[in-house]
Amino acid sequence: MIHDVLLILWDSSENGIEKKENLAYANEGDVEIYGRISEIAKSHHRIQSFVEETGFQSRKALSATTHSHRYGLYTQALSEGITEVLLSYKKTLVEVESLVIGNHNYTLSYVYSYIEKYQGLFNTLNRIITTIKERRLMGCQILSLIHQYILSGNKSIHDAVLKIFTSVNKVFIHQLCTWLLYGELKDVYQEFFISKRKDDSSETLLSTPSSSNVCDKTLVSTLQETLGCGYTLNPTLIPHFMPLSLAQEILFIGKTVILFDLDPKKVKKHSGFASSRPMLPLKKYGIESRRFTIWEDKESEFHEKLQKLKDPDNFEVHNLRSVIREIKECVTKHLWTVAVEEAQLIHELKLMKDFYLLGRGELFLELLRLTAHMLDKPTIRTSSRDMNQAFQMAARSVFLSNNTDIEKFSFELPYVKPNISGNSSIDEDYSTVADGWSSIILKYDFKWPLHLLFTPEVLARYNDMFRLLLRLKKTQHDLHSLWKTYKQSASFSMSQLHNKLMFLMDNLQHYMQADVLETNFSRLMDAVNKTNDFEKLKKAHATFLADILSQSFLTVTLSSDSDCSGDPADTLNNPVFCNIMELLKLCHSFCSMSEIANDREAEDYYIKGYSESVATRSSVRRLLSETSDETRLQPVAQ
Repeated sequence: MIHDVLLILWDSSENGIEKKENLAYANEGDVEIYGRISEIAKSHHRIQSFVEETGFQSRKALSATTHSHRYGLYTQALSEGITEVLLSYKKTLVEVESLVIGNHNYTLSYVYSYIEKYQGLFNTLNRIITTIKERRLMGCQILSLIHQYILSGNKSIHDAVLKIFTSVNKVFIHQLCTWLLYGELKDVYQEFFISKRKDDSSETLLSTPSSSNVCDKTLVSTLQETLGCGYTLNPTLIPHFMPLSLAQEILFIGKTVILFDLDPKKVKKHSGFASSRPMLPLKKYGIESRRFTIWEDKESEFHEKLQKLKDPDNFEVHNLRSVIREIKECVTKHLWTVAVEEAQLIHELKLMKDFYLLGRGELFLELLRLTAHMLDKPTIRTSSRDMNQAFQMAARSVFLSNNTDIEKFSFELPYVKPNISGNSSIDEDYSTVADGWSSIILKYDFKWPLHLLFTPEVLARYNDMFRLLLRLKKTQHDLHSLWKTYKQSASFSMSQLHNKLMFLMDNLQHYMQADVLETNFSRLMDAVNKTNDFEKLKKAHATFLADILSQSFLTVTLSSDSDCSGDPADTLNNPVFCNIMELLKLCHSFCSMSEIANDREAEDYYIKGYSESVATRSSVRRLLSETSDETRLQPVAQ
């Protein structure tokens, strides 16, 4: 009977177990013992069936017939781990068999005493297998499930599950290593927690600048939206022992590696090189061809640290986080080097201030002199061409035509074709079309990879500032041009009104240039000079942009922790901004009235209306004074 029991324990089919049910027992206790042995045999059969179904040989045969697989690499690694664990069970059976053959007096209890210790292990493995089948777990979900079973009070179960986890973890570390160091996603069965979007392609990386609608977030979060390289996190596959922030850092590192591999200079150089000469070994490219290498001499070091995580003794969350942080630090430093040193980011930031924020005042005064009449009217098809020609003429007038930075900037005046209906005239329809002041766009051709910093949404916010500052500049200049006229005027009321308007514009202009732009730009430069981390630099720039927008009343409330996209409705609903725009219209109307008002009665009528409007808008000056004081005190508070 003992030999029959051994056959049951070896047999992989339940039919073999059922055939041995009607055996002759030596005593009544053997019935209970045989039932327990049968349960162990059945548990082993279910485990063995799963291994045969998902093992390498089964997948190989299935691949040859159907070219599709139900189970992926993680399931195969699980099967290999279980097979390794079952070796001790089979070794025990061989040992028992040899003892039984040498002594025929052994009972079923003796056999059961050897295999009883596997009952808890088999129950645990069957729970894992049942959970995987019922929940249809795959990939990193299997890794998470096995990790939960490692903590067990039974040492044999703990050691066995740890072996299985090590087998599955090797697949995870291999995918993690290729993604972090080479930007490659080796995931045929979509089992990794990073996946590639089917509707995106990596070609968007080569375009200038990539699409984004974010401004002030950490670099990890920002690159998820600004890189556009088609990779994203799959939350359902993130291992439960990995925090979401760590998964985002892993995603960021791989995307950055892809970004540098697709550097336009590198791609252009290598494509031209390959077309003219046969491919040479990497060592023969020289230093120049490897100048964009991120890892330098640390690649082998990082690879070794990642491989050590395959060891269950080293695989801890804090060890994984430590390696990821080291790799991220290397990536961000390299990104800093490329952006700040090679792409000359600090110089580009100063250019943004000179052009978008009107730091080159003499250039834009000359430009306004040449184009004011053009911007007062609705745009036409040739407006953009005429504007750029005037920009080049203005640059020559202030001796900037030989400056290569001028070529990076150009203007666009979008043309909107008026819809002329049968009941409206051309003049009426043109009055509904926006003029050049509200539609002018300053375009900027920056170096790669500064599109990570100057996204289209960021440039749109810079253009909002540019349009506001350009109007202020033009209005202030027009009022100062009338100073000589009203100084010699016999009308004291007109002269007094002119002085009030000029005083308001001068204070507003001083507030914008000195208290808002210069103060915040100085803080930005201090932050840039104190760090060598691109993430901190990007946050400092986002804070700068958020501050100048909010202090210029272009948004209602905009802090450095909020998205700086800005809702147009918020801008329109900002009472201070509305007052400023009404004040600019009032000044423009006043300057126009000075040219046509010759009648004394009409002049008195206009003066009364303007005085009332100025009194209504005078709250702007008081608010500017209060805001200016707060701006000066802000560094002290910080």
